[in-house]
Amino acid sequence: MRPTDVRLEELLGTGVAAFYASFDLAPDPVGVSWAIRDVAGTICDFEAGYGNPAMARLFGVSVEQISGRRYVEEAPAFSEDDTFKTMREVVESGVPAVVETVVNRAGPIGPLSGVFAYRSIPFGRDGVLNMVSDITVQRRMETELERYAKVAAHDLREPLMAIKLFVEQLARRLEHGRDEDNERLIELLRRTGGRARLLVDGILEYARYDAVGEAETVDLGVLVSDVRDSLSAALLETRATVEVAELPSVAGNPSQLSRVFQNLIANSLKFRSREPPRVTIGAEESDGVWLLSVEDNGVGIPDELGDDAFAMFKRAHGEEYGGCGIGLAVCRKIVEAHGGTIAASPVPGGGTAIRFTLPAGSRPASR
Repeated sequence: MRPTDVRLEELLGTGVAAFYASFDLAPDPVGVSWAIRDVAGTICDFEAGYGNPAMARLFGVSVEQISGRRYVEEAPAFSEDDTFKTMREVVESGVPAVVETVVNRAGPIGPLSGVFAYRSIPFGRDGVLNMVSDITVQRRMETELERYAKVAAHDLREPLMAIKLFVEQLARRLEHGRDEDNERLIELLRRTGGRARLLVDGILEYARYDAVGEAETVDLGVLVSDVRDSLSAALLETRATVEVAELPSVAGNPSQLSRVFQNLIANSLKFRSREPPRVTIGAEESDGVWLLSVEDNGVGIPDELGDDAFAMFKRAHGEEYGGCGIGLAVCRKIVEAHGGTIAASPVPGGGTAIRFTLPAGSRPASR
């Protein structure tokens, strides 16, 4: 049963039914907050009134759990929050306002994480109508696009300038016919052009994974088996072993999840130590998610690299190994598109453990 917002009903009278009917259907969170004043008449808190179903879903609570909550009383730090300050200013000035805020904490109603735009509108005496938009994905895409441009401009400039220099040198030398120095320049041109092509291909691959698309049930055990088969030649050449524990079925995009495991296993083969590569893949359920792990006994990722290991074109071992440094960045983009997180850590005795989460919902697939 809907909780009663007495002040809202007093304000709107018989029109409150139309208000409920309209905003209950709104896809974005909408709520009414009422100012609480101290004995001096200063706004010291806000009390939650009406909240639509989308608002309840945002905080992971029921509609009944929203009504009547006092924000600062339950979470004193909220008095310093931009959202609180904006609502207070809107009530005092009577002028609407918009605030964008980054949240990663437990708030007065429930835990919240992301980037949100709050549109606050004066609503009667001492009331604020808040309309909230989750713009987390939009801001992340904008950040990635900006990083795209910076990385592409920086990383492509060097090979393109080198190509220009080599062409000028080669043009001068060819006046006297082909010789050993000319052949060397031609080879450098080929290699530098190949490097530029790898960078462009990497950008295109990274851009391909913007969304999961239509999800389906994916048996990760079968998927990893297929990936292992596709890498059979490389596994044989490097004398590698891949041990796979019982893996779950999850909801996701099979081709994208296949790319994650293919990139991680291929990295284990590429960045191997003097010992034959040994890759161990496992899964465990924890706090409503599946924690997947891919561990190896390779050269490892430098500790100081941290989260930068997943940045575009980041090459942990410089020019010592081939590639353009896009593999882990693609893995992170796919995992995050599936609602998970990914991280790297060293393995005692040498090697790297890549751990990532996927939402739980299925038990381990039977074999």
